[in-house]
Amino acid sequence: MKRITIGAALLTSMFSFAQEKKDTIKSNDIEEVVVNGRYYQKYKLNEVSGSLRIQTPILELPQNVQSVSSQILADQLTLNMSEGIVRNVSGARKVEHWDNVYSNVFMRGASIATFMNGMNVSSTWGPINPDTSVIDRIEFVKGPAGFMGSMGDPAGFYNVVTKKPTGKFANSIRFTTGSYNLFRGEADLDGVLVKDGVLDYRLNLMGSSNNSWVENDKTSKIIVAPSITFRPTKTTTFTAQYNYQYLKFNQPGAYLMSNDGYASLNVHTNFNDPNFKKTEVKDQSLFLSLDQKLFKDWIWSTQYAYMDLNYDGGSWWGTFDPNNKDVLNRTLSNWQAKGKNHIFQTYVRGKLNTGNIVHKIIAGFDYGDRKYKADFSSFAGGPFPIDIYNVNYGVDPSKLPSSDFYTLNSSAPFYNDQGVKYTSYYAQDQIEMFDNKLRLTLAGRYTNGKTYSAYPNLSPGTPIVPDTAGEFTPRVGISYSINENFSAYGIYDKTFVPQSGTGIHQTLITDPFRGQNIEFGLKKDWFGGKWNSTFSIYEIRRQNILVAGNSNENNGAPFQVATGEQRARGFETDIKGEIIKGLNIIINYAYTDAKTIKDTDPKKVGIQSPGNAKNVQNTWINYRFENGLMKGFGISAGYQYQGGRQSWYGVNATKDQSLPDYFDTNFGVSYVAKKFDINLMLNNVLNKKLYSGYRGDAGEYAWIYNAPRNWRLSIGYKF
Repeated sequence: MKRITIGAALLTSMFSFAQEKKDTIKSNDIEEVVVNGRYYQKYKLNEVSGSLRIQTPILELPQNVQSVSSQILADQLTLNMSEGIVRNVSGARKVEHWDNVYSNVFMRGASIATFMNGMNVSSTWGPINPDTSVIDRIEFVKGPAGFMGSMGDPAGFYNVVTKKPTGKFANSIRFTTGSYNLFRGEADLDGVLVKDGVLDYRLNLMGSSNNSWVENDKTSKIIVAPSITFRPTKTTTFTAQYNYQYLKFNQPGAYLMSNDGYASLNVHTNFNDPNFKKTEVKDQSLFLSLDQKLFKDWIWSTQYAYMDLNYDGGSWWGTFDPNNKDVLNRTLSNWQAKGKNHIFQTYVRGKLNTGNIVHKIIAGFDYGDRKYKADFSSFAGGPFPIDIYNVNYGVDPSKLPSSDFYTLNSSAPFYNDQGVKYTSYYAQDQIEMFDNKLRLTLAGRYTNGKTYSAYPNLSPGTPIVPDTAGEFTPRVGISYSINENFSAYGIYDKTFVPQSGTGIHQTLITDPFRGQNIEFGLKKDWFGGKWNSTFSIYEIRRQNILVAGNSNENNGAPFQVATGEQRARGFETDIKGEIIKGLNIIINYAYTDAKTIKDTDPKKVGIQSPGNAKNVQNTWINYRFENGLMKGFGISAGYQYQGGRQSWYGVNATKDQSLPDYFDTNFGVSYVAKKFDINLMLNNVLNKKLYSGYRGDAGEYAWIYNAPRNWRLSIGYKF
C-alpha cells in the first residue's frame, strides 16, 4: 500500500506540474481525440513499426501481420496482455497458467514468443505481463519471420511496441475503477525539452491495486517508464527507454482442483491461504537505439536491450488424499528467481536501383544472451490439507517456512539453471519490379545457438552440457499488387531449435527441432483504406520431435529417436477498420487443425496439439454518434468464441485433454469530448463460468476461472 500511495503522489505531482506549464505551451496544439474519421481510423494501421526493421506497407508485405493499436485497447478497457488483447487477432488465444505474472499466448498450434521493441525477450514465466499504460501497439507476426529471427517455434511471435516521445506536447491522466476494488491511476506526459526536434521526452506512470473474484487474492502494481529522444544532428537519432515494474500478489495463478469435473467448485473459491508467502516481482528494462542516416535512402540502426527480472515468492501445489477424494493436501515450494537478458542488434537498410528494378536491402547481425536461475525447492513441512468443498483459512504461521527458506540457494536440490545464447547474420533483398506491381523477397539467415536447462544438484558432478546447433534458414516471399488496394502473397520460411537426447546404445542425438511454414494469402483495403481484410491459408510442419524408441531394440533400455512430427493446417481471416462513418469493427475467424502426424506410439498419432483450439471467432463493434443530441456518445459490444479446445498439458497425457467451448461477451457505453472521455464496460455479460485447465494423469481436474460478470469505469483527461 505504501508503494501505491507513492505512485498516487507521483501522479498528482506530475499533474500539478503540467498544469503550471500549461500557459507556456499554448502555441503547441495538442492532437485531441475528437469525433471525426481520423479518430476511428486508428483501428487500422497501414505500416508496421520500425522495430520490425522492414519498411514495406502491410498491404504489400508477404506475411500476415496484424497490428493492435492503443486506441483499440482503450476502447476495450484492457489493462494488460492477459485480458483479452488476443481477441483482436485471428487464431490467437491466451492459455492459462501463472496469469498474474505472464501471458502464455498460443497461435497456429503452439505457444508463441514475446518480443519487445523488436527484440526477443521470452523467458521462463516471463516477461511480466505487458501493461497497456506503456503500450503504443502490439504486432502479431504469424509464421516464421526470418527478418527478425529463426531460432524458435514456427508459429510466430507478438511484438510489444512501447510508448516513445512523439515530439509534441500531449499530456493525459486517467483513473479507472471497477469490480473487486479496482483502483488504477495513469499519467502520460509527452513533451519537448529542446525544440526543433533536438530533445523530446515522455514519462508514463501507473499505480494500481485490485482484489480478485476469488478470496484472499490481491495484486498491486507500480510502473515508472521515462524515455527520451535526442537528435544531435539531422541525420542522427538516439532513443533511450527505461521501464521499472513492481508487482506484488498473493498467488501467481488461482488454480482449483477436483475429482468431480471441471467447474465443479464455486467461482469464488481459492485454495491459497492468506498466511502463505506473497510474491514480489521487480522488473527493470533498458532499451537503447541509435539510427544514423548514412546517405540517401540508407540507414544504419543499432539497438541494445538489458532486462533484469527478480522474483521473491513461493507457490503451492496439491495432490488428493487417497482415502478422501474431497481433501487436497497442499505442499509449499520456494520461488526465488533471477533473469537477465542482454540483446544486441545492428543492421543497415536501404534502397538501390538496377535499371527499372528496385532493391530494398536489409543486412545485419543479432546477438542474444538470456539467462534464468531459480530455486523451486519444496518445503519439508506440511502437508496442509483442505476440504475443497468447505475451505477453512488460517494455517498456523508457526508451521510455515521461515524467511530463511525463501532464498535463491544455488546448492538446493531443485536449483534450476537455464538459458539461451545465439549469434545470427541475416541478409534480405526485396526486389520490386514492374513499377512495384511484383515484389520478390530472397533472404537467408545463419544462426548459431545454444540452449540449456538443468537441475545440476540432482546429478552432482555432472556438468551442464548445452544443446547447440548452427543452421542456415532461407526465406522466399512473393507479393503481387492486383491493383493499388488489393494484393496476393506467398511465403516460405524456416526455423529451428537446438535439442539433444539419448539415442539407441547411448548415442547422443544432436539434430535440432526444425519448423517450416508455407503460406498464401490475400489482402485488400476498402473504401479508400478505411478498413481492410486479410485472408490466409498455411501449413506449418514441426519436425525432428524427440519421441520414445522401441526399448526391445536396445536390450530393454529406453531411448529416443528424432522422428516425431506435428502439422498445423488452417485458414484465417481478419476484418478491421471503419466500415461506415462512426462504425468501427474487428471481426476475425481462424480454423486451426494442429495434431501429431508421426510418432512411434500409434495411439498418439492424430492427437490435437497442446493448447490448440480448432475454431476461434471474435467480434468487436464500436459505434459513435457524430450529430444531434447523442453527439460524442458511443456504444460497443463484442464476444469471443473458442471451440474444439485442447489443454496445454502435453501429448504424453494419459487422460482426455479436451475442454468445452468458450463464449465470452462484453458491452459498453462511452462519451468522448475534446479533452475528456469516459468509458463504462461490462464484461462476461452472460455471467458464464469461463475457465481453462487440464486433467492430470491421476484423474484430477485442474482449472483457473475467468472473472464472472464485472464492470469497469475509466475517466480520462487531456491537457
